[in-house]
Amino acid sequence: MHAPSTVNTTLPSRLPQRIFFALWPSTADAADIMAWAHDAHRALGGRVMRAETLHLTLAFLGSTPADRVDELIRAVPSWPAPVAPVTLRRFGRFVGPRIVWAGPGVGEDESLPWLDRLHDELWNRLEALGWQRPDGHFRPHVSLLRKAGAGDLAPLHRPPLVWTPEQCVLVASQPSDSGSYYQVLAHMPLQHL
Repeated sequence: MHAPSTVNTTLPSRLPQRIFFALWPSTADAADIMAWAHDAHRALGGRVMRAETLHLTLAFLGSTPADRVDELIRAVPSWPAPVAPVTLRRFGRFVGPRIVWAGPGVGEDESLPWLDRLHDELWNRLEALGWQRPDGHFRPHVSLLRKAGAGDLAPLHRPPLVWTPEQCVLVASQPSDSGSYYQVLAHMPLQHL
């Protein structure tokens, strides 16, 4: 499964599920993003993300009771997702979890206003259903490595990579020793800007 494309038409397990919303690249775009992951891996080691798991997280909701998951599965198909191209320009790192990622630029002039709006509108809808928006600034990124070494990111450079999201989805994540496995629970309908 390169992009999570199968919608679960039955209600999920009655157990809590670890869920999140994300933008997913096409198979071809994921293959291009993997070149960034392999460059980072050569320099820093760690575990390379699988191509079919590459995504840009919009909202992480964590462990969620089955009835709340059901509520989202019913609501999400009516929530539009306006999307446009994403340009990956730089490597970054989350030190604590040892994640290396690719993301847009760092300056205000390099922000993606449509992506900030999508993130904000999604959280407005979630707050209306009783979810609490997390503190902190939205930092859009695509995780490339987990358990990365402590090497220097400065020498890592690639030409900017432009990709257009193929899907905006609500996903259940099942962690395992070899990485997480994902099941799409619902799609937000895309509106290309």
